[in-house]
Amino acid sequence: MLIVAAGFALRVWHNDYGLPFIWGIDEGFHFTNRAIDMFRESNDPGYYQNPAAYTYLVYALLRVMYGPLGFVFHLPWGNVTEQFDKDPTRIWIAARTIAAALGAAGVAATYAAARRIWGVREGLAAAAILSFAFLPVAYSRVAVTDVGSLIGMALALWGAVRAYDDGRLRWYLLAGGAGGVALAFKYTGGLALLPLVIAAAVRLPQDGPRAALRLTVGAGLAGVVFVLLNPYIFGSLDQWWSDLHGQAQVTANEPKPGQESGGVSYYLDSLGWGLGWAASVAALGGAAIELRRDWRRALLLAAVPVALFVYLSVQSRYFGRWLLPAYPAFAMLGAVALTRASELVPRGVAARAAVLAGLTGLVMAQPLAADVRTAAVLGRQDTREQVRAFLAHRYRPELRVAIEPAVPGRYYRVDPDGRLPPWLHRCPRRPGWALPGWSFPRPGGKRVCAQFRPGQFARPDGGVRASAYHLVLDRKVIDQYRRYGYCVVVTFGVVRERALDAGDPDVRDYYRRLERESEVLRRFSPYDRGAKPAPFHFDLSFNYYPTAYYRPGPVATVYRLHDCKQGYGAPPVRIPKARELRRGVPSEDV
Repeated sequence: MLIVAAGFALRVWHNDYGLPFIWGIDEGFHFTNRAIDMFRESNDPGYYQNPAAYTYLVYALLRVMYGPLGFVFHLPWGNVTEQFDKDPTRIWIAARTIAAALGAAGVAATYAAARRIWGVREGLAAAAILSFAFLPVAYSRVAVTDVGSLIGMALALWGAVRAYDDGRLRWYLLAGGAGGVALAFKYTGGLALLPLVIAAAVRLPQDGPRAALRLTVGAGLAGVVFVLLNPYIFGSLDQWWSDLHGQAQVTANEPKPGQESGGVSYYLDSLGWGLGWAASVAALGGAAIELRRDWRRALLLAAVPVALFVYLSVQSRYFGRWLLPAYPAFAMLGAVALTRASELVPRGVAARAAVLAGLTGLVMAQPLAADVRTAAVLGRQDTREQVRAFLAHRYRPELRVAIEPAVPGRYYRVDPDGRLPPWLHRCPRRPGWALPGWSFPRPGGKRVCAQFRPGQFARPDGGVRASAYHLVLDRKVIDQYRRYGYCVVVTFGVVRERALDAGDPDVRDYYRRLERESEVLRRFSPYDRGAKPAPFHFDLSFNYYPTAYYRPGPVATVYRLHDCKQGYGAPPVRIPKARELRRGVPSEDV
């Protein structure tokens, strides 16, 4: 199908962005690295904050790529784990491509569901809306699980509507099995069963106990599918419940620094850029049309969007992607409105088809423009890559530099392309060493031979995450920089703005003193020349939807402290020193 193919092409266009040094925090923490660990240890990801279906897909793809297809996909570093450690580029591309394929499959499932519920025209319109809506496209370019739920959500809605129409067991099984698939990718995907519950309740007077029995069978199948796609959950029920409960507590009670207040306004706004204003209005119109036609069926169709919107709006943390499980329903309802509008044309089938195509094109114009624009943005060098190249060419290896936590650990290492940089080469093995050492220059030009492979930069930040960075900053940190030779300091807007938003006077004092007691060596901006900088936003600062963006990344500033003797080599102390976190700050944010 052309719509699916075009949507997939948009999703994989420049999906190698940032590599091998830059990838998202959620990409790095939750899924792909867990799949790599499965090569080292066992088939149990050992992680339950999110369901494991996406992790298993990444693992399976890598098994095929570097197993039966090993003659095509070469591993320069010998095996998957070493390759991921030395040069993870191809592995990240593979993981992101799985997300793109899941997004495209969600479009196909939405087409199939809308076609079976209404007809071909509604199916095509729904597929187009979902295929080019900005939020599903944006999170099909990231190696995370969210878009995986779209397939199950769409098919579960189809099954629930058909169960309402005729009550046959097959539809309960379809809705239940699809709901299990949605749940296996996203815990909130369990809401896919809500329309089925409503369908069974509505049919209860007509079908009696059979409706309840069939609902039980459908829900049971959902549980079976979920377990099949998360097979180690029974052996780790305590850890699963602890992770799930802890994640829910954090989401409900621990707002992130820099987080906007007001979930209702946040998610309404997210529909404007994530689905598109015209598509959102069309979805509302489609719900009204279905309500007039049959309020019970309308309740089925609107149940997931309404329930998910209400649930997410009362939480303390908001992310646009958390609303993604509702997008198949939005797309289908929007398609209903567009199709009914086209039927107002008094002429024949061809004229109505042309009007429907035109209306769908108008609805898609806003998100499609954003899809193309952000793909072009991702194809340019990230500001964090620019910073790294600037420092690597200006300073010796093992530079002590204070870099704010907006980059993964890979950022600090030497280039991973298999060719050694000119300052690094092997030296003979010494007694007690298992392998030859690494020879590299120290300040003054003297070369040393060491057993470890030195990094491009000496990592100083103590592993503090951006969400807790404001807890370790105060004006005395500048003195620590000077004392231990961290004369170069790099700030990133996405960290700095969040830290300042916490309102801690210590944080303000730190940045004021940094500005006062240093010179700016270089500032790298992601914005078009003359464009107004976009304020920090937990979605828009990372998906680059605002038209101000020319390249990916945050505003990055490189400072050089006055009266400071630059140090090199492994740091004797982590700067800034991580002090004990305040009460109420969850450990996973550190």
